[in-house]
Amino acid sequence: MIRRQLLYVLAAMIAVVLIVAGIGISRALANFGMSPAQAFGVFHKLRADAIAVRDAEGPIDTPNGIAERGFVKIGGIDQWVTIRGEDRRNPAILIVHGGVGDAQSQLAYLYRHWQRDFTVVQWDQRGAGRTYGRYGDATPDMTLDRMIQDGVEVADYARKRLDQRKLILLGHSWGSALGVHIIQRRPDLFSAYVGTGQVVRVADLTARQYDYTLERLRADHQKTAIAELLKLGPPPYKTDAQEEVMRTWLNRYLADSDKNYLLASVDVMLRNSKYSLKDFRDLQTGHLSFSLPRMYLTYTAIDLNSLGVVMPIPFFIIDGREDHLAPPDLASQYFQTIRAPQKAMFLLDNAGHFAAMSNSDEFLKILVDRVRPVVLSETTGAPAPKASAL
Repeated sequence: MIRRQLLYVLAAMIAVVLIVAGIGISRALANFGMSPAQAFGVFHKLRADAIAVRDAEGPIDTPNGIAERGFVKIGGIDQWVTIRGEDRRNPAILIVHGGVGDAQSQLAYLYRHWQRDFTVVQWDQRGAGRTYGRYGDATPDMTLDRMIQDGVEVADYARKRLDQRKLILLGHSWGSALGVHIIQRRPDLFSAYVGTGQVVRVADLTARQYDYTLERLRADHQKTAIAELLKLGPPPYKTDAQEEVMRTWLNRYLADSDKNYLLASVDVMLRNSKYSLKDFRDLQTGHLSFSLPRMYLTYTAIDLNSLGVVMPIPFFIIDGREDHLAPPDLASQYFQTIRAPQKAMFLLDNAGHFAAMSNSDEFLKILVDRVRPVVLSETTGAPAPKASAL
């Protein structure tokens, strides 16, 4: 009889094949520059913590704990919001996920250690995850302005639900750009901003992605791929489908930590007892087939420099040194221009675009040691530690 855990592994491998549109496990993994041995190493680590993975969205039984999940009326539609923490009196972090449309609430396991020091609020944005699953392709108002206002409403809901005056906003990738817009609209709702996989000007980062991919392909003597990329030409592109040609080859050269995270996230989703195959399908469809094509031109037009250099709240960036999707030197240039009450930038070694998830313990240490004191000083009146660029 095939063991249940082996079935999970096989299901995860099949899901990976579907995600990268491969025709076999080896080819699918090769598209990410991974060997089967590396993949099974990722799955083995998760199997060792199988109960925690399975119950990651389950109850929290501490005296002041909170574990809520469900739809909240935001921007005129039902949007999926989860709130988890061991003590609701802790500072709350609103995670604004990337994509466009790449929800993360189903990956609560990866943030489980954060729940000791923070209350973690996750939100499946309009057109993403379980929110997309509610409305499908009939999801209305896919605009940047509407999504900024959605973020404001989610923040307001969460702070009232937790009886807190302000939240920390943590934005990842697309969510880092959306997050800065949200804060500029309603800075009074937030005590600090933390960006990771920080996006500044999309035109700059896509140009860098193209150059990096072409450089790596030439080093590997990938003549067919080189010809395909040269025929495509450098960005800007008119459609997400055109950019996908470049991304397909770029995936091969992501940081190892990013590859491991992308593979682990599939296994985490499939092991989550509260996450169905329909949810998995909705996540993929909402992200790849719905949100990205509809928001592509909006996304490629992003330039945070147009919002000015004044940030009214403490401003932090925590990036992976090996981020080839949003190169950290571009974020550093932006960081140097920002004027904020306090600011600091940190670079994590052996981490890439998904540093908050792949290197979550190191990321959490910075949040606890450098961000949390700044936030608490606002409520207690104690002097905040001086922050600076690192």
